[in-house]
Amino acid sequence: MSTELWVKNGYVFTEEGFRYASIRIIDGKIDALYECEPEPIKENKNSIDASGCLVVPGFIDAHVHFNDPGRTEWEGIETGSRAAAIGGTTTIFDMPLNCSPSITNLKNLQSKTAYLTSKSHVDYALWGGMTDDSVKNKAELDQMCEGIIAWKAFMSESGIDDFPFVSPGQLEQAMKIAAQQRKILALHAEWEEEIQPLTTFYKRQNSTNERKAFLASRPISAEEKAVSYALEKAAKYGTSLHFVHISSARVVKLIQQAKQSGMDVTVETCPHYLLFDEEDFLQTGAILKCAPPLRSREVVEGLWECIANGWIDTVGSDHSPCPYYMKNTNSIWEAWGGIQGVQFTWLALLDEAMKRSVPFKDILPLGTANVADRFGISGQKGRIQTGLDADLALISLDETTTANQQCIAFRNQYSPYENRKFLLKIKKTLLRGNVIYDDQTGAATKKYGQYIQLREEADGSVPH
Repeated sequence: MSTELWVKNGYVFTEEGFRYASIRIIDGKIDALYECEPEPIKENKNSIDASGCLVVPGFIDAHVHFNDPGRTEWEGIETGSRAAAIGGTTTIFDMPLNCSPSITNLKNLQSKTAYLTSKSHVDYALWGGMTDDSVKNKAELDQMCEGIIAWKAFMSESGIDDFPFVSPGQLEQAMKIAAQQRKILALHAEWEEEIQPLTTFYKRQNSTNERKAFLASRPISAEEKAVSYALEKAAKYGTSLHFVHISSARVVKLIQQAKQSGMDVTVETCPHYLLFDEEDFLQTGAILKCAPPLRSREVVEGLWECIANGWIDTVGSDHSPCPYYMKNTNSIWEAWGGIQGVQFTWLALLDEAMKRSVPFKDILPLGTANVADRFGISGQKGRIQTGLDADLALISLDETTTANQQCIAFRNQYSPYENRKFLLKIKKTLLRGNVIYDDQTGAATKKYGQYIQLREEADGSVPH
């Protein structure tokens, strides 16, 4: 027997913009949108009143490290996905490193897939890892291909022992493999041959201001060199590239030029590069340590210009958590680099967009339709459209949210967003028509999250 649910009287975000409408959901799928409330809804008790709320597609965070299995004291999918749901996110793509062991072979992928079953509050897909070691075994990478959303590789040290970065020579092999598989290759693009000697130099200085020294050890030029090299090789092999956490407009422009030349390449940035700057890092310290590091206020403004130009494709939280003691070290060099923020990504971005008078229509696709289109799940996710999963976030602009420690839902309760006040509130989050978060009752006890695998096209290929 079919189940029916109505989400009534909200301002619904569609391809044409916001519409005052009611959504009919049948068996977890969007069945129809009605501009005016149809007669049957008045007697239908199975409904949610969205009056006064924006109703937007559930957000897709393509860049999280939930560290499960193996490092659940850092996070875990149960706490990480709960925090995501509270922030309006309904789908995450979990990175192949920071779990232990890393997902660089078929056995580890199968073990992780089995382990995560029934543990997530939100739907999830898994990244596969390409490393200097794993690219030598193409047969195994071919076997992993069906179970992953895309490949991830580092062009500089990852900080995880069993996830070595891909050297320039081996990157060519990674490019070839990804191109043959018609799979996206995502890159952490910093040039190790520039970072390593700079890091050694600044550490030896024994500077009284280690925070400034850390910033100097990872300049924008290291991103530029890595991106330029990767684009050159991708053009040679026809590889689909996705650059993650790009921190500078200079680098975005390089990627934009490659797009205009016809290359299949996209770029992600993160909320921390759009909200915080290097002065915040110098004042706050390790809680804002990340790689690439935060940049100057001028660079932050440049990224917002890139968004206005339509040059940035996606935003991901790069939620990279750890216990507080790994941040609370005597030296900034020893502190773990990563930002805890999956719960606050869209609260923060939409709040900032309002303050800047940036239209929501320019921001929302960066975490919805654009992500679904890029990673081949637009037949399931990313829009409020007939036939797609009823993944929704209901947002009130008449209420506020304060990110205090008590409300932080990820495992280790600290964040650079702590004590920030956002001029909006997530009222409800729905995953396939199931309410997984309600601002009055909290996160649902039942976990509805499912594992997403890419569907094959008729010719046997995997879409991207």
